Amino acid sequence: MASLFVEAALVSVYANVEALLICCAGVYAMHRQIVAPEGLRVLSRLVVEVLFPCIAFSNFRAYSWELLGEWYMAGVGSFLTMVLGTLLGKCGALLLRLEPPYSKIFILCTTFGNGGVLPFVLVPPIVVNWKPAMSDPESLYKAYGVISLYALVWNVALFGLGRPYALSMRTEKVETESEASQNRPCVVRFLQKLRKMDSVVWASILAIVVGCIAPVRDLLSERAGGVLRFVESFTYKLGSAGIQVSTLVLGGSLYLGGVAQLEKRRARVKTLRDAQEREGASPQAGVEAAVSQSEVGGEACCGLSPMVRLAVGATLIKLALVPAIAIPLIVLAVKAGATGRDQPMLFMVLMIQTGVPSAQTTLALLVSAGLQKVAGEMSIVYLPMYVASVATMAAIIMIAVTFFDTFDIDAPGIAGVDLLNATL
Repeated sequence: MASLFVEAALVSVYANVEALLICCAGVYAMHRQIVAPEGLRVLSRLVVEVLFPCIAFSNFRAYSWELLGEWYMAGVGSFLTMVLGTLLGKCGALLLRLEPPYSKIFILCTTFGNGGVLPFVLVPPIVVNWKPAMSDPESLYKAYGVISLYALVWNVALFGLGRPYALSMRTEKVETESEASQNRPCVVRFLQKLRKMDSVVWASILAIVVGCIAPVRDLLSERAGGVLRFVESFTYKLGSAGIQVSTLVLGGSLYLGGVAQLEKRRARVKTLRDAQEREGASPQAGVEAAVSQSEVGGEACCGLSPMVRLAVGATLIKLALVPAIAIPLIVLAVKAGATGRDQPMLFMVLMIQTGVPSAQTTLALLVSAGLQKVAGEMSIVYLPMYVASVATMAAIIMIAVTFFDTFDIDAPGIAGVDLLNATL
């Protein structure tokens, strides 16, 4: 068990340090004005409209009718996890007294997790070190298939529902469009909604269609040696670049958010100084300055600023509350027979997905829509969350190993294996 815990912790550290370095590159590019705020928006549009659709389509290699039949729980788990995150986010925003746009940022953070990149990084060392996974030579391929199916539902939700919710921060434009559309026939409105669906959603749907038609899938698959196998290679390699570019956008957004917070603080200090100068040096001036300070820094619940409440609350919900509720439900579902007990990678991926930090894709989506300031504030929330996830993700992996060992699995290479041998 110790070896798997150490391996999981090291992989988490490695993944986060690599992301941190890419973030630093984004901060440097913004600070040196190599990339302007408008350029950051262009990069985000490239990620959202070109690179992410490529990686979404490249998942066709993992789809099949058999997968959809055996691993449907991945899609169900993805949907339920997002619903749970949304409900907790709404409750948390009320309890923390967050007002828009902070409340909407909070809900986006708690709803959409990093359900693709981080699980893809964590799965390989688990397959190498975990005995139930080692007994099946197809474990890694199956894990990628489960992650892809999970990401499919996630993509549809983020770009079908999350994006309009994020764009609702631009209230004037959204209200005008919605009022104009009410006068059109229902069929026209439906077709317009289909047309406005993001390319990521269409790419995900197309990937399922291609994956479920075996001859077409094999024709495009590099693994099957198809004539058009360059299609899989091209879409996967190009799409994977979107992960790094979105992390650069995270760094750039973090820089913009930090600059915006610094400017706000300077403006507050200037306001207080001007008030003191108008009042002179009388004792009343000190009292009024203190009152002004409490009002300016106010908006406070328990003396904490909205950004602090936002960061701490989102981190606790994503890394603690969601796993605490979802993990027992997953274990009960397995014991009740809702999913096969002989599918260790399905169980492991579902467990990992309960505790992933918030998604970087959401930031790219906001920046591409011209909401750089909102994305900057959101990026500040991500810092403590991703640092804390190093420990929490390793802990969730160990919990998954422990629970799976308690299941009565009657399968070769798994039955009768104790917890220590399962991790050697």
